[in-house]
Amino acid sequence: MCARSEAVELEVLGAEGEPRPPRPLRLSLLELLGKLVRREPAPPHRRNRHNHRFRTFVSCENERRIKANNREYNAQFRYANNYIKTSKYSIITFLPLNLLEQFQRLANFYFLCLLVLQLIPAISSLTPITTAIPLIGVLALTAVKDAYDDFQRHQNDSQVNHRRAKTLRNGKLVEEKWASVQVGDVIRLENDQFVAADILLLSSSEPNGLCYIETAELDGETNLKCRQCLLETAAMGQDDAQLGAFDGEIVCETPNNLLNKFDGTLTWRERVFSLDNDKILLRGCVLRNTSWCYGVVVFAGKDTKLMQNSGKTKFKRTSIDRLLNFLIIGIVFFLLSMCVFCTVACGVWEWLVGRHFQTYLPWDSLVPVEPVSGTVVIAFLVFFSYAIVMNTVVPISLYVSVEVIRFAQSFLINWDEKMYYDKTGTAAKARTTTLNEELGQIQYIFSDKTGTLTQNIMTFNKCSIAGVCYGDVVDEHTGEAIELNERGGSRPGPGSASRARLLEQEHEQGRSTPGARRPTDAQAQAHPHSTQPLDFSFNPEYEADFKFFDESLLLAVQRGDQHVHDFFRLLALCHTVMPDQKNGRLEYQAQSPDESALVSAARNFGFVFRERAPNSITIEVMGKTEVYELLCILDFNNVRKRMSVILRKDGEIRLYTKGADNVIYERLKGNQDGVKSRTQEHLNKFAGEGLRTLALAWRPLDERGFAEWKRRHHTAALALHDRDEQLDAIYEEIETDLLLLGVTAIEDKLQDGVPETIANLSMAGIKIWVLTGDKQETAINIGYSCQLLTDDMAEVFVIDGVAHDDVERQLAKCRDSIRVVNTFLPPGEYILLIINRDGSTASRTTTWSDSSPSAATPSASSTPSWRPVSIFYSSLTETAINIGYSCQLLTDDMAEVFVIDGVAHDDVERQLAKCRDSIRVVNTFLPPGTSGGEPDGSAAGALNGGAAGVRPAAAAAAAAAGRGGASPGRAAGVKLNAPAVSVVTFRWEHNMHEHSNEYAAGGGPASADSHEHGNDDTNGFAIVINGHSLVHCLHPKLEEKFLEVVLHCRSVICCRVTPLQKAMVVELIKKARRAVTLAIGDGANDVSMIKAAHIGVGISGQEGMQAVLAADYSIAQFRFLQRLLLVHGRWSYYRMCKFLRYFFYKNFAFTVCHFWFAFFCGFSAQTVFDEMFISVYNLFYTSLPVLALGVFEQDVSDATSLQFPKLYVPGHTSQLFNKTEFIKSTLHGCFTSLVLFLIPYGTYKDGLAPDGKILSDHMLLGSVVATILIIDNTTQIALDTTYWTVCNHVTIWGSLVSYFVLDYFYNYAIGGPYVGSLTVALTQATFWFTAVLTMIILMVPVVSWRLAWSVTRPTLAERLRARQRWREAAPAPRTPSARRVRRSMRSGYAFAHQEGFGRLITSGKIMRRIPHADAALHALAALPGKFSARPGTPPAEPDPAVFATSPASPGTPPSPRAPKQDLDSVDL
Repeated sequence: MCARSEAVELEVLGAEGEPRPPRPLRLSLLELLGKLVRREPAPPHRRNRHNHRFRTFVSCENERRIKANNREYNAQFRYANNYIKTSKYSIITFLPLNLLEQFQRLANFYFLCLLVLQLIPAISSLTPITTAIPLIGVLALTAVKDAYDDFQRHQNDSQVNHRRAKTLRNGKLVEEKWASVQVGDVIRLENDQFVAADILLLSSSEPNGLCYIETAELDGETNLKCRQCLLETAAMGQDDAQLGAFDGEIVCETPNNLLNKFDGTLTWRERVFSLDNDKILLRGCVLRNTSWCYGVVVFAGKDTKLMQNSGKTKFKRTSIDRLLNFLIIGIVFFLLSMCVFCTVACGVWEWLVGRHFQTYLPWDSLVPVEPVSGTVVIAFLVFFSYAIVMNTVVPISLYVSVEVIRFAQSFLINWDEKMYYDKTGTAAKARTTTLNEELGQIQYIFSDKTGTLTQNIMTFNKCSIAGVCYGDVVDEHTGEAIELNERGGSRPGPGSASRARLLEQEHEQGRSTPGARRPTDAQAQAHPHSTQPLDFSFNPEYEADFKFFDESLLLAVQRGDQHVHDFFRLLALCHTVMPDQKNGRLEYQAQSPDESALVSAARNFGFVFRERAPNSITIEVMGKTEVYELLCILDFNNVRKRMSVILRKDGEIRLYTKGADNVIYERLKGNQDGVKSRTQEHLNKFAGEGLRTLALAWRPLDERGFAEWKRRHHTAALALHDRDEQLDAIYEEIETDLLLLGVTAIEDKLQDGVPETIANLSMAGIKIWVLTGDKQETAINIGYSCQLLTDDMAEVFVIDGVAHDDVERQLAKCRDSIRVVNTFLPPGEYILLIINRDGSTASRTTTWSDSSPSAATPSASSTPSWRPVSIFYSSLTETAINIGYSCQLLTDDMAEVFVIDGVAHDDVERQLAKCRDSIRVVNTFLPPGTSGGEPDGSAAGALNGGAAGVRPAAAAAAAAAGRGGASPGRAAGVKLNAPAVSVVTFRWEHNMHEHSNEYAAGGGPASADSHEHGNDDTNGFAIVINGHSLVHCLHPKLEEKFLEVVLHCRSVICCRVTPLQKAMVVELIKKARRAVTLAIGDGANDVSMIKAAHIGVGISGQEGMQAVLAADYSIAQFRFLQRLLLVHGRWSYYRMCKFLRYFFYKNFAFTVCHFWFAFFCGFSAQTVFDEMFISVYNLFYTSLPVLALGVFEQDVSDATSLQFPKLYVPGHTSQLFNKTEFIKSTLHGCFTSLVLFLIPYGTYKDGLAPDGKILSDHMLLGSVVATILIIDNTTQIALDTTYWTVCNHVTIWGSLVSYFVLDYFYNYAIGGPYVGSLTVALTQATFWFTAVLTMIILMVPVVSWRLAWSVTRPTLAERLRARQRWREAAPAPRTPSARRVRRSMRSGYAFAHQEGFGRLITSGKIMRRIPHADAALHALAALPGKFSARPGTPPAEPDPAVFATSPASPGTPPSPRAPKQDLDSVDL
């Protein structure tokens, strides 16, 4: 009881429900004050004046009190009800709140003030209608859009609030809406039902009060979690009478966002019970594998932990909106400066000229007669008059047009059939209409993992049993493992067309993969790439959706292979899965999807887990029932990384265990080296394919030893102190001397297209962070699978410290590592090892840049003449050498092949010194240029920069003797004919130059396709951060260090994070980087980060609709995100920027004409144009063409946008519209207005028609200027339009025609003041000459500038359009394969952390074209003998089958020549 509660206890009821006596006013005031302010403890004697059986407690800040089934008691605390509201308006509050929001826009407020000024006749030369009509139109259109958006929110809220819940009322179950549930109510939940509120579990259908829940909405994990109620309350079962009479009092913590913590007590029947998180079911969870349960509501509605983690709904505005607000302020200051200038000029004119002409230009009655004061008053009034006349420079119609364009763009997103998901019938949806162009400026993507990147489906993929690998199906033609797809089809593995089959070099008898599994020639010819899954229908308990393709495993099961049977028997017994019968079918409920997949695999192969009892497990093996006595379960935890069961059957006791490979290997019995090595090979292979691995082992136990161990285990289990440590020690004793059975490989299925989507988004310059509630190992494995993490990275940091100092120390190490790499290998510099045919070598650091004419061309400043053989290759040394010899990049004719493999700095330095000494010896005894009599020596010499490169045999022998030994093949008469092929692997950093044109493309059209590979910085960094470490990283003391590290990383994975931490990470990047962020997720645990990010995207997944309801956009699959961003986002940004540039141009061209006219009208605020023309210029004459531009314009097609992600880059730095572009547009508009006014004015001043009519009148001049202005606007937007549709033609040319139609209608039908002016002008040749001259002066500079700019510095889009015009075939998009083999021997264990075995320093998989490569290859092809077979024996003889099969000429002998490959796409 808190102190404040004790101070204000109030006696309210008698013993048997007596009526409440009226409260004295003093007590009511005390109660009110107790709720509002903290009071000191009351005197002790006050407590004795009350009946302690019935007390009312006022809520305090640090606890909450609840009485079950007592609404009257709980009502006084005014706890939140279960009603959820995400809408902003109601019918009553809509109008005032919406107008208040709209007038927060500076432009709307400005025009409201302007409208007030126009109501004053003395200062306004325009009617108020000219401002009122546009302002009302803007407000009405925006209000309709906001009302529609809020109506959608009301519908979603209503859907959630009207869900049904069963509540106990007076001992009877009543079905009510979720919104009607209140704190203290006892509710009933049934299987597969969402939990309506945070409840304290009272009873359940399972023994001992257990129940199982799925918390995917909260933490993204789909595995089942167990909750258990108090045994005392579990005794009530489902007796509604007892539960309705339950009157326990709960004292617990106040509402908070901690999902894994709950503290409280339950007082019932004069006993106090402790409550913790294991007894609480949170809102958003789903009841699983439990028929029913009862609970009392503790937190409801906005107080639930789910809603506490949701964050507040924020008003989101795009960066363009914020820029427009800033620009509007600048425009207002520009307008004020013009008004001030006109005010001063008017005062000067009135003093010098105007006061002498009052007979013809009389002053207003408000103006004093005295000249000085009269001049001042007139000038003062003119200031406001010009503010009204030139108000159109602040474009109110801009906001109308922007809202219309955004609204139309939203429908284009909704109607995109390419983002429609057929399986669920779900289309993409823009849930807001104000953020479309922000989709084109995303710099950071924060993604959930479970359900967003993955399908939450685990499949048994491969396994290794007794050293034999199962699961691969090998293509006979290519020797590659066929990559099997979902539908039972197949496709060749990555690189099958170009990669040598090096593993075939081992002898067949030494294979660990059975050769019988390879398809026959007839099968391969009949079905070259079609493999059907195995048929398990012989098993009555098989699952139709289980697919396995390797028949040899099924045959081993059917023939009774003992090792295979023991393997599957372990899978069927060693787990914590619960069986269940649904509709006559056996179903499993598992705490881990991995366990479910393993038990399911055993089931389909004939080892069916049937039944579990507290002391037994029943399985069915090939139709025969086996019952095992369960003696003990050694449960899994993150420290042990394994679980074991001890079983007895037929008097034999066995221990079965499964866990991380390194943990199991440490506990294996000796004399298993053969099986261990072969299994380790398979483990590395599985991990390299991104599969999750578990090692399986067993051991027999003797009865006496087990009895003694069980006695000590029982003692440790009852220990009061250090119980966990004692149990771990006991477990260690028995989990030793294990016999290895094999390993399993499970695939955590990614959603379709995830790797390709991530690759394309990364190439677009977008950084992707994964924020997940899953375990660290699971997150890392998925990171590798979707290529966020690769073995090519320089370092993958892991931050998992618990204490503040640990985290700080780890961050410091990461920072130092990054500095070391950046110091010794700065971005853009690459070390090449050059091995010349004359035996000499040279190393050079070369600077490369993707802004050069060719993306793979070195910069001119650091490119000397190219040497012939340049290789920078990284792989396992033996494999690299084998491939080098196979491709004849290395030959026995070379003077020496140096291997630099030192680990320490001194080792590398020593090896380099030896290489240098060897080179000096060769150059001393075999000087370059020595003739060797080779027929093609001259050609080779020319190719090698003039060095002949051929040496006599005697010199070769001398050189060999100088080093104390000879290389293979370096004997007399051997000619050195090393091929002049350059293969270069290098870092690729995107360095955008300050003055580059849009994409930093310094070259011409020739390099259009080079940008496709511009963001492949393979040697980057990645960081993995645990949630408990992230708490310290987000602390202000470590925030800067944390940012310093993560901003240097290409990929960031945060695991075990809470929903609120996700939002904090997003906010940190928003604040620190000022970057545009996007958050994507599919569960309620993602709502907070979706709301925190600039753009929130919800996936309509299997975790409910909470994320979609909170999101700005919804899609059905993660792969649709690339189309949403790279196509719709980019188009929306491109269209909006083009629209804004044109809009400001035409507005300044129109408005500033009044300023130039002021010099010729005495600064009297006289307008050039007709009032009606001023009112409808932006609304009718020029609105539709610019709207069509903003809705339909596109520079390249959608396919090209996806094919070249680099097109997305300009949005990151707001290159298409910024302050500079705005100034350019306004200056262009001012220049246009000057030409538009001066040329017609000079033409018509004192002008006469041929028939003697005077042409120099004000109305005629205004009509001419207005007409030429409309023609100029039409021509300008026609030049700006690159994608013509019917709508563009109709609106652009129709607007020009409508101008003349409306002008005649207004002046002749309605009787406007300018009647006849335009008619007179059009009948004179003077008008046409003036119009043509003006248009030439205006258009020639524009066309010339754009043409020169597109030729000298074309953008990528311009080069692509040029390619399409010349009908050049665009290269295929660079999308990586769905699975890239990882070469490092990394554990695939995904249940607890396992340190990697090693990492390759660099990679050789991404190749770049180098200068003269094509010429070198053609020259080599023309030289006989250059690719002749090596006379010596290579280190490892390649399989002749690699070169033997050629579909074109099967009868020809094998050619030793390396296959021709494209250097742009070759993968070593």
